Amino acid sequence: MRGVTAVSAKERLWPYLSSVVLSYAEVLFIESKRVGLLLLAVSFVSPNVALSGLAAVAFALLFAALIRMDPEYLESGFYIYNPLLVGMSIGFLFKLTLMSLFLIAVAAVLTFLITIVLHTLFSVYQVPILSLPFALVSSIVYLSALNYSNLFVETLYTHAFLEHTPILLPVWAESFFKSLGTILFLPNLWAGVLLFLLILFHSRIMAMLAIGGFYFGTFVHGQLGGSFLQSMLNPYAFNYILVAVALGAIFLIPGIRSYFIALLGVGIAVLLVDATAIFWTLYKIPVFTLPFNLTVISFLFVLRLVRFREFAYVIKKSPENSLSYYLMSLFRFKSNEVAVFLPFSGRWSVYQAFDDVWTHQGKWRYAYDFVIRDEKGSTFMNEGYDLQDYYAYRKPVLSPVSGFVVEAMDTLPDNPVGEVDNLHNWGNYLILSAGGVYVEISHLARHSIKVRKGDYVEAGQIVGLCGNSGYSPEPHIHIQVQESPYLGSKTLPFNFVAYLAGSRVRFYERPAKSERVAAFNADKSLDTRLSFVLEQKCEFEIFEGDRMTGTLRLTVGMDRFSGKFYFEDEKHNRLFFAKSYGIFYFYDYTGDDRSPLKKIFMAAPRIALVGREEAEWEDTLTPRIVHEGLRRSVTMFLASFWNRPFLYRGTWHKSGDRIDGTIGIGRESVKTSVTIDAHHGFERIEVKNLILRRKR
Repeated sequence: MRGVTAVSAKERLWPYLSSVVLSYAEVLFIESKRVGLLLLAVSFVSPNVALSGLAAVAFALLFAALIRMDPEYLESGFYIYNPLLVGMSIGFLFKLTLMSLFLIAVAAVLTFLITIVLHTLFSVYQVPILSLPFALVSSIVYLSALNYSNLFVETLYTHAFLEHTPILLPVWAESFFKSLGTILFLPNLWAGVLLFLLILFHSRIMAMLAIGGFYFGTFVHGQLGGSFLQSMLNPYAFNYILVAVALGAIFLIPGIRSYFIALLGVGIAVLLVDATAIFWTLYKIPVFTLPFNLTVISFLFVLRLVRFREFAYVIKKSPENSLSYYLMSLFRFKSNEVAVFLPFSGRWSVYQAFDDVWTHQGKWRYAYDFVIRDEKGSTFMNEGYDLQDYYAYRKPVLSPVSGFVVEAMDTLPDNPVGEVDNLHNWGNYLILSAGGVYVEISHLARHSIKVRKGDYVEAGQIVGLCGNSGYSPEPHIHIQVQESPYLGSKTLPFNFVAYLAGSRVRFYERPAKSERVAAFNADKSLDTRLSFVLEQKCEFEIFEGDRMTGTLRLTVGMDRFSGKFYFEDEKHNRLFFAKSYGIFYFYDYTGDDRSPLKKIFMAAPRIALVGREEAEWEDTLTPRIVHEGLRRSVTMFLASFWNRPFLYRGTWHKSGDRIDGTIGIGRESVKTSVTIDAHHGFERIEVKNLILRRKR
């Protein structure tokens, strides 16, 4: 029982300990316990500042425990880094005594409360609160301290660590490092150097933006104010660094457009720094991070409102990882565009595509019409005088999305061949709502719709039959994505999730006019063999050439916050996978570059579970998946400026249970091979000279 109690106590304490460490990393937009511990150590350049920050964190956590807040909400450090900064700001001004400790306790709890309140309010608009609670509460504390003469006189703290450092560095370099250190209330050269090295090791993109933001901000300020030296010595210039990093690397996907926005944000921050400094000086309080917060929050609110393409909806552990995830989402899954499934089973032909010559024009140009053609290219048998002669007539129509029925009508008659209904162009129709857009299917057969308004439908569910109602010269399926639920609304471009064109599987593409395409369902055998359940284990022998070098033991796990599944090795590297609608695919990897687990991603990033013996498809990988070490770092950094040369296109060919791939990496072609086990999972995986062989 003692062992059980000890484990339980450790589990109860872990979220609190984790929040302490991660709160330090959160200050620099980093999610890493290692970085958090190093920043904690760096903070002891000023023991008074460090201990005051720790005291504030402790008081905030004690209050969270007092009100029985779920510890899991605290584990990330998100709710704690603002109290940490407030504690440091007090420690920067006052020596740690019982009197100042009480002030820290009150301020920490107030910051914690304001953090929760602002986060709840801002989450409505999905905008981060950043360090706004810290800026507000620290200003309140400094203002109120003007009335606490006893506290001020007895505990005013002098900073020995601010004395001149005996090292010869030009002012422009020393001022950058001191400004960086000021983020943690450590305006000291060595503290700044250590912080910069941590940032550089974590992300080259962040390091570049930290430098660029500082010098661009001081350049603008120097041009406006007339003194570059004064600009570099400005104690609030750290705001330029924070703005540049936040906009250029964290909340926006790194790239030319984001870098330009970051510089624009720094220019705005220059004005806000000077304006707030003049106003705040009247009350003898520092500016803190208010210019940074006002600038970044304003930008993010507007950019989210306009659905800025490079907005980082998924923020990974580093800007390079966010960029890689974004590029794979963009080029593998066309994440910036709507995707729907084909609204039929079997093989059909494109009658009209986007911007076609007949009805797909103007605001209705983004639409597809599908018919069934025989081997001779005809859409009907016999003479084609009767509706029953047409292959498409009364064939099942499938829901192209999972969503709700918002409109449905099936009372119009089917037109005789050769006649059209000009009064009811859309004929019998169905409008579905899914993911903020609307999908319309038109020209359905009379009295064939099997769902009603308000019903929820799954993708692939039969919702009606193909007809010839409305403005329809012959039976066909019309599908469009539109911006509102009203009949005849403006259409939007879209792709089809997956379809077969001959033996080629196409993902998130658009078929050409007259092209024959077919939907496919997952082959039951393949689907079963590539189904994995929690805690399932498998083991592979690792070979380099003919020499066995080790063993790879994998366990299937699930992220407790997102519910996403992954393979995890013994070193806690994780390869995330999913399986849906006949496609098994990997989409993210976290961990060591050198783990063989990452090679599995490279070997078969996506597998079409088609029943046919032969099939072929293409996919795209980024440098983060393909390269290791320095080469990965350099190529991901360069990809932020120009990503096309660093997107590696590959082709995979399925023959039976074996999938062979060829990835073009510059002038090199990398061969891969995956064999699906006859019973379950993978039997053999090969990438270059690395071979993973299933251990029985």
